[in-house]
Amino acid sequence: MDSFSNQFRATVEGFLARTGMKTSEFGRQAARDPSFVLSLRRGRSCTLAVADRVLRFIRDQENKQ
Repeated sequence: MDSFSNQFRATVEGFLARTGMKTSEFGRQAARDPSFVLSLRRGRSCTLAVADRVLRFIRDQENKQ
């Protein structure tokens, strides 16, 4: 079973691949941090509050389509 961190990163990467959104724009809009995705790729973890915000952003964006 994958850890939540791995699942979370896969969710973010999948969203970026599907939408073509730039990583810095995603970070700015979803996490209020333009370097968020780069930091995740380097192994950074985030708080549950930030993860909730990011997942809500992804869900809201996907519901718009």
